[in-house]
Amino acid sequence: MDPRPFISHRLLPTGHLQTMVGTLFGGAPQWSGTRYEKIPLPDGDELVLGIDWAPGDDGSKPLILLMHGLGGSGESSYIRRQCYLLNKYGFSVLRFNHRGCGPAALDQARHIYHSGRTADLAATLAYVQRAWPGRRCAVVGYSLSGNLLLRYLGTTAASSYPHLLQALAVCPAVDLERSSQALMRPSNWHIDRFFSFHVTRQALAHEARRAPEERRPLRHGLNLRQFDAAYTAPVAGFASRDEYYALSSAKDVLGHIELPTLILAAADDPIVPVASFAGLRLSAQTTLRIEDGGGHMGFISHDVTALGDRRWLDAQVLAWAQSL
Repeated sequence: MDPRPFISHRLLPTGHLQTMVGTLFGGAPQWSGTRYEKIPLPDGDELVLGIDWAPGDDGSKPLILLMHGLGGSGESSYIRRQCYLLNKYGFSVLRFNHRGCGPAALDQARHIYHSGRTADLAATLAYVQRAWPGRRCAVVGYSLSGNLLLRYLGTTAASSYPHLLQALAVCPAVDLERSSQALMRPSNWHIDRFFSFHVTRQALAHEARRAPEERRPLRHGLNLRQFDAAYTAPVAGFASRDEYYALSSAKDVLGHIELPTLILAAADDPIVPVASFAGLRLSAQTTLRIEDGGGHMGFISHDVTALGDRRWLDAQVLAWAQSL
């Protein structure tokens, strides 16, 4: 990655502005040719994996697995944009969809996804190893998936993923309780409503496929913290929201990560407070890079990048992939 620090665009000096502009103006390109494969899970559900081969795929280059954040999918604008860019520079990309997310995925999911479903990532990596034996792979996890990726690496021996080269976690919510509390701030009302609307919509679509007598009561209007207490935690089998957050956060296992891993965060992230990273014990294989600005996955820069735009994060992900 470029070692030079990120400098926010002069019109987007705050984390809130960086987050909103980065989200609302995703600039996702359109293309055809994506192949979709179903990955069976131990509990009978399936994941949908999008596969985008680079022109003239070079087997010496690692596959790049991109993992989306809360309320999104492998079709989210930032995933599509970075997939297109990586393909352009010769990297074949696997677009991960959490269970119930992605094209026609609800038909394959009886259970919901959440921040601690590391077994779903394990199943995906096992599939990659079977489908392309000997091919190396690197993983990028955003936000919720960044936490899940770190949680998986911190609780799993390196011998379980011999084909993995490196991992990159972007704005990972490593302390779910702290992030949940941050979203309750009045200044984050609009962000909380954005996420709660999308996750409630996904949950209602999921419940609509159940028999009427099996549907759980759920409505729009809950904030994300209420949603996790009323729906995520009980449906996922946790005794409470507190237990869900405690058992699914990555903050306590970062010292056990054996794979070379980079954590990229922003000090003005309104969703993942920079205090989430204070005092954490990191393994020797883990590097934490905190930029002064950038918001939550915004990173719209003051200067034009080498790619000809101001998407600093895209340029960093590409540089990271090329460094592999």
